[in-house]
Amino acid sequence: MNADAVHLILAGQVVPALRAVVADLGGDGPGTLVHTRPTAEGAAWPTNTAAATVHHLCGVVTSWGAACLGGEDVERERDAEFTYAGPVGPELDRLAALVDRLPAWTAAALSRGDLAHPTGTAFDVAGGRRAGTLTVGWVLGHILHDLATHAGHLELTRDVLLAGARQR
Repeated sequence: MNADAVHLILAGQVVPALRAVVADLGGDGPGTLVHTRPTAEGAAWPTNTAAATVHHLCGVVTSWGAACLGGEDVERERDAEFTYAGPVGPELDRLAALVDRLPAWTAAALSRGDLAHPTGTAFDVAGGRRAGTLTVGWVLGHILHDLATHAGHLELTRDVLLAGARQR
């Protein structure tokens, strides 16, 4: 997997798609839907707000990009990402800036010849290392997969929330 290709897809397609969904939900203005969950609190199938999902994606790229590829020391509290209630616009800008750093982080990992530990991840890193599957290409694919998957989640979140708002 090529870092420049992953960057091109994320920066040119995925991040703009996330921005469009947030705009459709009203952005950071008062009374918007960016902090609304499609399911009720305590639901059997819990969901996340758009703002929490974007914040989580910043955590994903920080963990796998900055820490694992870039070798940077980062702190991440993954569980706390899903309760994020701050403004989403700055988080979208932060995500775009993180995505822009992927090629340099990839170059750093290739130069070092190893991958650092991704901070705060639910992935079995030790198992991946033992199996020999934790590679630079796998990390780039994982970042691309995670961001694209969550972009789809946000599109569904938008569709459900806007359909509910029209029914009221």
